[in-house]
Amino acid sequence: MELKFSKKIKYEEKRKNFVKVRSKFNFTSLFRDIFKSEGGVEENTLWRYIFVFLLFASLFTLLIVDLSDLQIAKGKEMLSKSINNQVKIRKIPAYRGVFFDRNGNLLSQNSPSMKVYIALEHYLDSYNMIDSELLEKTSVTLGSILGDSWKNDSEEYNSISEKVYSIYKESLYFKEVLIVSDINDDIAIKIKANADLLPGVYIENGSKRSYPDGVVLSHILGYTGNVSAEDLEKLNYVDSTDVIGKTGLEQEYDERLIGTSGEMAWEVDALGRTLSKEGYVVTEPKAGDNLYLTIDINLQKKLYNIMKNGVKTYSAAGGAAIVEDVTNGEILGMVSYPSYDNNLFVGGISQKNYSKIVNDKRNPLMNRAIAAQMPPGSTFKTIVAASALDAGAITRDTRYVSRSGYTFSNGAPFQDYMNHAYGVLNLIDAISVSSNIYFCEVIRHWDMDKLVPYLEKFGIGTYTGIDVPGEAPGRLPSPANKMALANTTSPWLDPVWYPEGDSCNSVIGQGITLVTPIQMANWTSAIANGGTLNTPHLAKTFENEAKEKEDLSFDPIYKKIASSDALKTTREGMWNAVNGSRGNIHTLSGLKVQVAAKTGTAEFGKLNEKGEYENTHAWVTAFFPYDNPKYVLTIFLEDGGESINSVRMAREVVSWMIENNLISN
Repeated sequence: MELKFSKKIKYEEKRKNFVKVRSKFNFTSLFRDIFKSEGGVEENTLWRYIFVFLLFASLFTLLIVDLSDLQIAKGKEMLSKSINNQVKIRKIPAYRGVFFDRNGNLLSQNSPSMKVYIALEHYLDSYNMIDSELLEKTSVTLGSILGDSWKNDSEEYNSISEKVYSIYKESLYFKEVLIVSDINDDIAIKIKANADLLPGVYIENGSKRSYPDGVVLSHILGYTGNVSAEDLEKLNYVDSTDVIGKTGLEQEYDERLIGTSGEMAWEVDALGRTLSKEGYVVTEPKAGDNLYLTIDINLQKKLYNIMKNGVKTYSAAGGAAIVEDVTNGEILGMVSYPSYDNNLFVGGISQKNYSKIVNDKRNPLMNRAIAAQMPPGSTFKTIVAASALDAGAITRDTRYVSRSGYTFSNGAPFQDYMNHAYGVLNLIDAISVSSNIYFCEVIRHWDMDKLVPYLEKFGIGTYTGIDVPGEAPGRLPSPANKMALANTTSPWLDPVWYPEGDSCNSVIGQGITLVTPIQMANWTSAIANGGTLNTPHLAKTFENEAKEKEDLSFDPIYKKIASSDALKTTREGMWNAVNGSRGNIHTLSGLKVQVAAKTGTAEFGKLNEKGEYENTHAWVTAFFPYDNPKYVLTIFLEDGGESINSVRMAREVVSWMIENNLISN
């Protein structure tokens, strides 16, 4: 390759070469010959102009060629030295792009650090084989200096030599291995003091990631870490010295964030020691792109604190909260609790801290917002209502009777909450009071096989496509899925679909029905916006080094999941659930904006002596303002008791958004 260097081209060398060029010309005789003319004055003047132009053009060309020769000669010289191991090429790490919220608030930083590398050429013979004895000796010496700090970066390896072997085996091209991402001054001094015992070990200044808001954003941003052998095998844009995104948006958009490394050439002696403090820049590094998110960090912090307090107040196992823009799928806030501090993982997490996190029964590493698959309870009735209306199975005025003592044809009991008897109900009333019997009657007079395609359009049992790793698909309540479960992971299930029992349990969000909080937020958004099932997303705009911006676009999953009339009627039912005389979510009424919502108290666990479930999840999903929907709020409390608990939290969120001018009526 041709090397071009931007430093150390000596001015004196350029001057001497210019003098040599100049000395070849006898300007006196040249002028005398040119201007001897037998023509008139005009002819002499013209020739003078031509001569001066050609003279300066020639001199300029000679100077450029001379300087280019110097540059090329220097490059060839350094290339020759490189071939003869007199020059070593090392990477100049690129600046990793950082995250901002939608308003330009910084969400991640790059802080100075010292990194330790091993250059493998010191351990390779003429056949490119590693001198295992020398490497093992160095590994032991370096390990004694680093202590356990190197393991923080390389938890999958038992020794430094094992890490080097593993990475070398995966890619023979890479001749340097990053051992540890961040060391302190004391360790750096010890490494330099033992340089003779550590061939090929060197320290370079770099940067490490830090996250100012830690636990508040850890499930969204994720964290970075050193490249592993597995990473080298999967990713074609990294090498053995890179730091890459391991989880979250750091992983999802790693290729845009990581940037492009530059190269620096160093003159070395026969023992590989640098001969000068300053190297030659072969190629400049190119910084990674910055990424602006859809997140509003102030709302995110408020959601986190409300969720933290709610989990504690209601003795829940955990929970999630999401605020989504119904017009485009942008996520303004998304919290999973309990959380973890992603700063602990930067540069590698200690075994003590890692064990503490993974052994926590509350599972703080799980992003409940996108991966908690739970029965949705009565929130599911909004999908069933819109689907049945669209299919013509019911109308707004279709009436069924809610009564105590309701049974299936085989005599099995089925009841409304607390065995209430609500009497004659139309659809709006049924949504308002959340009647199980009404929706059971709907599916008994319709057909589960006809409902399933609608459920799929609403996103049940499929991924939303949100741009953060780790999403779960939920589970579609279908006869086929019940059969599959009975024959695999749930052998206690009866491998038969009962048209009454299974269908009625499914339409009220029980049975085998499972959804994630992000799915619920997304289908509520589609109901609110008139039928568009958007792709929820967290990334908004990329910005490069030149401050040029690139807005990201995400195509809708479905542009029309049901008719406008069907969705309008469903929205009316949700409004009445909050604001109507028969509604059961009055806690969300009386705000400066009108809210429409649906709750769910989803049963799970063991049955008590009365045949009732001992545990319930608390759900609420809402949109606002009602007349001109802008946002959806979905809150989930895992094992959080009655749905009223999540409703109280929702009121606090909406009130804060109003007070801080995020919404107006």
